[in-house]
Amino acid sequence: MKVASPETISPSVSVDTPEAQNAPVAPFIRNAYGRNAYGPAIAVLAAIFFLRYAAPVLVPVVLAILFGYALDPFVSRMARWHVPRSLGAMIVILAVLGGLGGAAYIFRDHFIAVVESVPATARQLRNTLEQRLDDTDRSSTLDRIKKAASEIEKTAEVAASATPAKAGVTRVQIEQPRFRVSDYLVMGSMGLGALAGQKKVILFLVYFSLASGDLYKRKLVRIIGEDFSQKRITVEALHEIDRQIERFLAVQIWISVFVGVATWLGLAFMGVDHPAIWGTVAGILNFIPYFGAVIATVGLGVVAFAQFGTIGAGIEAGAIALLVRIIEGGLLTPILMGKAARINGVALFVSLLFWGWLWGLIGTLVAVPIMMIVKTTCERIDGLQAVGELLSEK
Repeated sequence: MKVASPETISPSVSVDTPEAQNAPVAPFIRNAYGRNAYGPAIAVLAAIFFLRYAAPVLVPVVLAILFGYALDPFVSRMARWHVPRSLGAMIVILAVLGGLGGAAYIFRDHFIAVVESVPATARQLRNTLEQRLDDTDRSSTLDRIKKAASEIEKTAEVAASATPAKAGVTRVQIEQPRFRVSDYLVMGSMGLGALAGQKKVILFLVYFSLASGDLYKRKLVRIIGEDFSQKRITVEALHEIDRQIERFLAVQIWISVFVGVATWLGLAFMGVDHPAIWGTVAGILNFIPYFGAVIATVGLGVVAFAQFGTIGAGIEAGAIALLVRIIEGGLLTPILMGKAARINGVALFVSLLFWGWLWGLIGTLVAVPIMMIVKTTCERIDGLQAVGELLSEK
């Protein structure tokens, strides 16, 4: 068999020529970004560092923008009734604050009772678990596994002690820190507490965004659009972002109300204490895709198990939460949401992990709207259509 020489394969470029030595390994990188392929990577890393470092400033701004999207339809309707936007924004914000304050006043006794019952519930849960462990046969498989593990540990200690320490060297034993739930609760409460301390800033940002209307959108069109076609693309992108986010937030709020009310009724029928509080928690957790359903199902199962002391009660409470989520995710969300998000499941799950790592609990709440904005923007910018294609559900 005759083997082709390099000259036969590429007669115009030799492997020893400067053109071949300088040829890029991945030509598509050069086509997309020019010869400097490190520029986009450095820009992405710098953006991630900025988002994480500037979280105390960016998180209130993002929340204010989302609240503004949720409340803008009411302010716009009042503006069509010839009510000034500044006055309409104030009326809408005061109405929302009044509603939240009234709900907090109504459920204050239930909330205080739940908080005060947490230590007693934890002790009851621990006693129930210990009692069930005491009732089991001590010669069970679990005890044999514990005994084998103990023997292995003793053998390892003997083997370690057989190695004498060098002269003048002190043997140091490092103990791993124990898992403490209180540490995670304190960390989470510190993040929420810092956000609550910025509520005035968020309220002012929401008011100014509602009062200004589409002022900054018009400014953005004038800044970005150099000709009519670019202005048209910018307007279409902004309109698509507005439509998707407003629809997403409206549907998400109503679905969360359904989840909270349905969970409330199911737990009340079952006889769980303070069902209104747990229903409210389930409704709030509905804003977190995927993880919210898991937390609600497991949490309600633990609450019922601690109260009734039976595994069946825990399974029943978890089944109620799971049934509500199945109805919500399999029936209501596809009908009401339609193609509003238009983000595939893998990209959405990865975005939840990323924004949760970046901004914590708030990041999981705002991940979907942010990714909707990113996807819609990338689909209309030359060179970024690949990112929009990766996020698309089709």
